[in-house]
Amino acid sequence: AEMPPLEDPKLWRVQLQAISNLEKSLAQNRPRSLVQMATGSGKTFTAISAIYRLIKYAGARRVLFLVDRTNLGKQTFREFQQYISPANGYKFTDEFNVQHLKKNTIDPVSRVCVTTVQRLYSMLRGEQDFDEANEEGSMYESLAGLVKEAVPVEYNPHIPVETFDFIVADDAREAIAKPDRAEQRDQLLRRGDGSRVGLGASVEEQAAILRGRG
Repeated sequence: AEMPPLEDPKLWRVQLQAISNLEKSLAQNRPRSLVQMATGSGKTFTAISAIYRLIKYAGARRVLFLVDRTNLGKQTFREFQQYISPANGYKFTDEFNVQHLKKNTIDPVSRVCVTTVQRLYSMLRGEQDFDEANEEGSMYESLAGLVKEAVPVEYNPHIPVETFDFIVADDAREAIAKPDRAEQRDQLLRRGDGSRVGLGASVEEQAAILRGRG
């Protein structure tokens, strides 16, 4: 079905353009997209607006929103709670279930899962629990204390590759600063078959997210 016109008075021109370009790219069956917006221009709000349209109008079953630190996950979840649909006035979380993962279990009714890369990595390795303290630092600092090198992620039948239709990855500064740790993020993205959307202030940051092969 064709997406309805993008009309939301809360979106700035640059945000409208970013969502429009993203939807055109996805309509052309391009599985990877970069959303490059300056710091402070509302990347997260733009992403949530796009995610809302993908779920409401494009049949997206579940979207994964990856962040680097747990405090960013909490902030992102609050933005989902505050988002008001331009179509019907409902808050996002009143219309669709959004889960901020605080344990290693995905709620089957969730339409959006917000989590750190650290926790998802733990889940895909089959671990039942993950200490939230490990989500406080950067992904690379946290994982460096857990593993000495990039450990291959085994297939987890409880989280099959079709679990997420879209993967949105926010910022990749650490992947630029510490490229030796970037393989862990690459592994996570390579094993899913959802379309990937990178958010960031520079193409270099987001190339680090989206370079995963496959």
